[in-house]
Amino acid sequence: MDWMKKISTDKMLLGVVSLIVVGMSFIYLGKGKIGTEEITPTKSAITSVESPNTKIGVLEKELESKLQTNILMMEGVGKVQVSVNFLTGLKNEYVRNNNVTKRTNKETDKTGGTRETTEVTENNQVVMPSGSAQPVIAIEDRPEIGGVLVIAEGARDPKVREGIHTAVQTLLSIPSSRITVVPMGGA
Repeated sequence: MDWMKKISTDKMLLGVVSLIVVGMSFIYLGKGKIGTEEITPTKSAITSVESPNTKIGVLEKELESKLQTNILMMEGVGKVQVSVNFLTGLKNEYVRNNNVTKRTNKETDKTGGTRETTEVTENNQVVMPSGSAQPVIAIEDRPEIGGVLVIAEGARDPKVREGIHTAVQTLLSIPSSRITVVPMGGA
């Protein structure tokens, strides 16, 4: 009878993990907009495919690697796999050459009336270094983290799971609701 409870618990846990993976897939697939200065990642939560060699893909991989390295050093964690999803893309603010020219004309007609006109010309060009096709970047904002999934062998222990959750929340300064820690399954 005790083994039936274990099988039932394992099946329920597998179901919960499956729902999380499917939910994360919908989140990933729903974020496919590409703007003029924003890149949004498109990666599947089900397969472990290498991210393309884009800036956003490289940032995701670096962050996943750093988190994994830190989590692996924690006691009782065991094997770990980390997935990070960005909610927004990289945001760049470019250096601009702002020139404003103001010209005022005063005209007097034959009857003694005067008319004054002001012409303002604004030139707001992005600064391009000589011989380069890339503009000069003034500020580069990191993308906002949409969610983190941590799969760890030791996550069956509530203390280890809570420790991982707290560590990720502290390292990334993101709300608790954006972090999921689940035990690693399989044989």
